[in-house]
Amino acid sequence: MPPPGAVEPINAVQLDGLQDSELCEDCEEAATDFFCNACQCRLCEACWDRQPAHRRKRVAPGQIPHEKTDLRLIHRLNSIFLSSSDEATLETLHRDDEVTAWFGLEREVQDGRSFMFREHGRFADLATSSRRSWSKPRGNRDDVNCVPSLVSFVGQTGAGKSTLIKLLVHFNQLSVQVQDFPSPVPGVAGRDLPTSEDVHLYADPLTSGTDFPILYADSEGLDGGERLPLAANLRKRREKTESESSGSESGYFPSKNYTEREVQWMTSDTKRTRQFAAGQLYPRILFAFSDVVVFVHRNPRAIEGVLERLLDWGSVAIETTYNQPILPYAILALNATEDETDSRSWDVSIATDSLLESLANTVNKNVIFAKYAELWRKRGKKIDTVADLMMCYYSALKIVRLPTNGRPTLMDAQAQKLYFEIDRGCQLSRAVKADTRMLLNAFEFQAYLNHAFDHFCATVDAPFDFVQCSYLNRRLLSTFEESILTLAVEMIKKKPRPKAIMVLEKLERLIASCIMLDAVRNDIKGTAERIMAQYMPQVDAALKEFSNHHSPCEFYVTGPIPPHLQAYMTNMAFQQSVHAKGVIMRCANVRSGHAAKGHQLSDGRVFARGSYESSFSFQKDRGKVLDNIYITFQLFMDKLAQMSRQGYSLLEGVSLIHRDDALASHYLPIGGISVKVDSDSVGLRYTPFCICCLFGTPEALLPCGHMLCRDCIQAYGIEKALNVLEVECPIKADHERRSLSRSIYLKSDAAGVRILALANGGIRSIIQIEILKLIENQLGGGLSIQSLFDIIIGEGTGGVMALGLVTRGWSTSDCEQNLNALFREVFTKANVQRLPKVSIRPTKTPPAKYRPKPLEDSLIALFHPEPRIIDTPPVINPIAQSTKVAVLTSSATGRKVLFSNYRRQPSTELPYALYPVVDYSAEPRIWEIARSAMAHTDLFKPYTDPRLGRLFFQKDMSEEFLIKVAHIECQATYTGLRKDFPDVLLSLDCGRTLPSHTPSTNSVDTKQTKSSRWTHVTEDTRSIFTDYSWEQREHYHRPSFISLSPLLEELPELDDVLAIPELQRLIRETTDLDIIRKLSAQLFATLFYAESDDAVEDADASEMLVPVRIYCRLLDGTSEMRAVGTLLKTGKFRNSSFVFWEDRHDAQEFPIPVHALQSMVTDRVFVVQRFLIPVFDLKALVHGVLRLENGEEYPLSGFPRKLESA
Repeated sequence: MPPPGAVEPINAVQLDGLQDSELCEDCEEAATDFFCNACQCRLCEACWDRQPAHRRKRVAPGQIPHEKTDLRLIHRLNSIFLSSSDEATLETLHRDDEVTAWFGLEREVQDGRSFMFREHGRFADLATSSRRSWSKPRGNRDDVNCVPSLVSFVGQTGAGKSTLIKLLVHFNQLSVQVQDFPSPVPGVAGRDLPTSEDVHLYADPLTSGTDFPILYADSEGLDGGERLPLAANLRKRREKTESESSGSESGYFPSKNYTEREVQWMTSDTKRTRQFAAGQLYPRILFAFSDVVVFVHRNPRAIEGVLERLLDWGSVAIETTYNQPILPYAILALNATEDETDSRSWDVSIATDSLLESLANTVNKNVIFAKYAELWRKRGKKIDTVADLMMCYYSALKIVRLPTNGRPTLMDAQAQKLYFEIDRGCQLSRAVKADTRMLLNAFEFQAYLNHAFDHFCATVDAPFDFVQCSYLNRRLLSTFEESILTLAVEMIKKKPRPKAIMVLEKLERLIASCIMLDAVRNDIKGTAERIMAQYMPQVDAALKEFSNHHSPCEFYVTGPIPPHLQAYMTNMAFQQSVHAKGVIMRCANVRSGHAAKGHQLSDGRVFARGSYESSFSFQKDRGKVLDNIYITFQLFMDKLAQMSRQGYSLLEGVSLIHRDDALASHYLPIGGISVKVDSDSVGLRYTPFCICCLFGTPEALLPCGHMLCRDCIQAYGIEKALNVLEVECPIKADHERRSLSRSIYLKSDAAGVRILALANGGIRSIIQIEILKLIENQLGGGLSIQSLFDIIIGEGTGGVMALGLVTRGWSTSDCEQNLNALFREVFTKANVQRLPKVSIRPTKTPPAKYRPKPLEDSLIALFHPEPRIIDTPPVINPIAQSTKVAVLTSSATGRKVLFSNYRRQPSTELPYALYPVVDYSAEPRIWEIARSAMAHTDLFKPYTDPRLGRLFFQKDMSEEFLIKVAHIECQATYTGLRKDFPDVLLSLDCGRTLPSHTPSTNSVDTKQTKSSRWTHVTEDTRSIFTDYSWEQREHYHRPSFISLSPLLEELPELDDVLAIPELQRLIRETTDLDIIRKLSAQLFATLFYAESDDAVEDADASEMLVPVRIYCRLLDGTSEMRAVGTLLKTGKFRNSSFVFWEDRHDAQEFPIPVHALQSMVTDRVFVVQRFLIPVFDLKALVHGVLRLENGEEYPLSGFPRKLESA
């Protein structure tokens, strides 16, 4: 806000009612400059001092000074305080205000029907506010990385909450010279009906678009009763008008720009009231997430009653969260304070101190104060004054007085002070949250809100746990630190009274063995002390994180239940938290969330004061834990040396020690044998890290649910075929499922990666299917698309196709059949939402065209209701099982979200978010991912994900961004991948047209595509638009990036089902098959890769000879191997040969022997081809290609590359 007394230029805003012709009421000659609040007249500069009261500096009755107020400030305040009572104007204002609705309850509930909690997505809209006209631009910065602060305005109905927010918004939007920030609709004088309904959210103009935006939450009055507010009445009347405007059509469905959750605890008549909801549900949500709470009250003389309400409201909310990093900063706004108030009371510090001092002795006299004070004293808290009592519920309490509208200059100054306190409270909260690592950006904030909405709709008795929410909302990665932390957290959950030091002692042996295993695998040399020093930073980080954020306080009380808690024995959650014999109450707060409330039970009840207690202190006990790990590590290294002397290789010995000593002792057997189970032992399944070594990125999922990395698969698997190993789980925790083995395909490090990117297109995705079918036809029809790509990534309908190809093993014919059926089931007139012919309802986004239920039913039928994306695909071929899939969607905050069926290495500063997964229950179902991908904002409403909220396909997703994501995921997923481009990155778009023509999705009627012609198909070599990529292209000239998109005279609408046959005909008949032929040949060449051995020197020729072995990716014994042999022997690739050359040297050609071709055709076995490649410089780039009969050359997988030995 501008400093007090500042006046903006006259053109800062267009003020209604200010005319140039207005004259001074005294001289009636000069234009009016000022307004006197006491004289109630307009005066010019010259006439102001001629007034006796002004000249002699008299005061009006009540000691009110004559304030010289600029007219523009007067008009500004009048626009805020003088509300129109005209019915039509009010209806327009409340209609426009509907877009600011955040959350609330369904108001009209029929008998027997559950109450529904509605969330309108307002927070997400404000998180992406830089895209809206009323927000300041933020350049290219990622909006969802901003850190919002929530300020909640609460109080009785009619206290002036909406007016204060409007005052702050209007004053601050003048500071940034932006006029159209939404603000609340204040109540109308003379009406006793509540004004607003539910909770609305508004942006602060001064901080909007910055790194730390402030958001104002306007909650409906806490005592509004059961009467419908004015806004609800006006909304009902509009909905009735809309319904009537649709005529008698029974298919009318009102637009729903919200998501719904059932409020499960509203079961009794008492709970099924608006009053109960406003007093119980809203405070819990707002208290949990508010940095500042502004309590608005209109009668300063009844201050005891105000503080009573603050205590009641705080008591409802404080025990419904735990591990909350900081209590809210409370501001008591005494609205409409009498003008006669002592001038010193307008100072915030003086007003706060004097008021609390005047009430200090009432802490034991006031019944309400005494009740709460006694409660805290029994918890061990010293309560001598009202201020002591208030600090049990709030981090600070400030009192700001605001005058009536009769003193405009004072109102301006007090509004500045109110905003200053709000900003200070937000800064204090951010600092504390940053120290405790609980500071949330907009994307994380929305995810936490979704968890809180789900939680409080399910129960208002159990508290919301911030630390548990942070754990569920994170995407754990395959780092040693995260692996240790996850094991420790899961172990501590298994014991009713866990001790942190005991958990860490159980982990010491496993950590030491994992360090030894990793050191041997990576050939880290040196003494035990030097080796351990390289791993200590990660162990240290895990210990610190565990101690501060995950290990609960170990304070507990035994004996009879204290008197102040006996009243809660009717609470089932409380009963379950204590034991009948020797009652034990255990604190549930972790270190980072302990300071705000003290000792708190898991059901939310604060039962004692005191600091965090634990058997493990990072500062004091860290050295002991590390010493124990080091001692165990030395013992393991001594045993490894002994096994080495017995003839075991280092890798064999370390793998046996790790399995038989470390894993066997940590994961005790639990299935089918009579061994006492150690309650600390956990067999985590579906982990983001390798459960065996704790270091590697998981490569495959075993039938038992354990996930192993590439190194562990090779260590404990038995070779079944080339690059295929049969693996039984090395963890003996579950004998019943351990014997279930799995054949796992591991791509050779020498082979490159092939990526298929499928863009969104609605029904136009049929173009992608036809192109893929053309590629298969060029390859003789014997090779599946899955055999040609390692990663398939998609968005929109392209994402649905990617899911079908990988998770269900669809063929291209299946894709055509299933997508055609899907389109015909969902894109029908029967599913079109009938909207009123003339709508006067404001909407944040246009309503979706189709009802979502038919889409969801169809997707469940295609993908089945339960399979999750991490599950092993229902195909036999291990290569097809290893294909990776990723689907890109967008969240309501604007952040892109990536679903995937694989684990990846950690990355920093991704331009998108990875879907948060910590266990199997968090893995999304396949049909849910497809539903999110299909939620094109013009066609279907977003899908509501339980963790991230609304997910949908965002229209501004570009092909370039999809390719960028594909490239990033390629680098983060495959170990040993060289720093050059993948073999092939094929991007299939769904057609394009001239920029002047844009297809529409708004028409209800579908039509046959007009006579269109595919004029040409372009084949482009594209980069990822980064400096790194362009540098690579300078020496990596092979066209590995290919984008195919047909150019059509006209594109059909996304839902024009009748256009599908015509599109198919165009692709089949007018495609330039030479482009498809070359693309197919390029893909065919990547079926072959080369591994090399150490070079030998040829003294006579002064060159080095590198032994090279050529392999085929496909498995022996398969029909696909026969298809490759047929193509090479008699098909389109007959008379092909392998050719290698060093840069600036002659090529060496190696024809494929006839017996090798015959073996592929008759025996379905690829005979490894062995060559000696002459090179002069082992660091030089070597090219390896498949040369066709016509002389065309296509790179083998992984080429060009250097052949120097590792």
